[in-house]
Amino acid sequence: MKVENFKTSEIQELFDVFTYSKGASMARMLSCFLNEHLFVSALKSYLKTFSYSNAEQDDLWRHFQMGIDDQSTVILPATIKNIMDSWTHQSGFPVITLNVSTGVMKQEPFYLENIKNRTLLTSNDTWIVPILWIKNGTTQPLVWLDQSSKVFPEMQVSDSDHDWVILNLNMTGYYRVNYDKLGWKKLNQQLEKDPKMR
Repeated sequence: MKVENFKTSEIQELFDVFTYSKGASMARMLSCFLNEHLFVSALKSYLKTFSYSNAEQDDLWRHFQMGIDDQSTVILPATIKNIMDSWTHQSGFPVITLNVSTGVMKQEPFYLENIKNRTLLTSNDTWIVPILWIKNGTTQPLVWLDQSSKVFPEMQVSDSDHDWVILNLNMTGYYRVNYDKLGWKKLNQQLEKDPKMR
């Protein structure tokens, strides 16, 4: 997490177990929305360039962007810097709520605990969120929630008992998921039929 201009007494709050866990979660999320080859290649390039020297967060994003620019398979809604800055420049993480009747997905900030220092909060609190998801047991193409609310018609479900949606497939994203009542009802019905559903 990137922070600037804090008092010495505030710095210790910033480097706790949550900060390091978030860093690991960011790396996992990044490797999933890119692909393993691109992720590893960018890291190798970064480590080779900055071995035995200092680096900043933007140096890492620059190496990832170079890898992305050299290929045409992975298409992103913004630069890696803009995507990852939306995660590293603010604390907490989003709760993604999907209304399966309308296909409206929204994000709201969620914090693990009440933040003592309100200066840690940002005014934006919007993330660029990669959404890996499945519908009726079939993996769907990655989509991005890059604003506070967005409509995804493909995520609407019918009255059929066999029509359901799960977001954050394999829990690779650093966010929590919530559904409207119908979404939870559909998942409950499916779990009763198939406790091992994927």
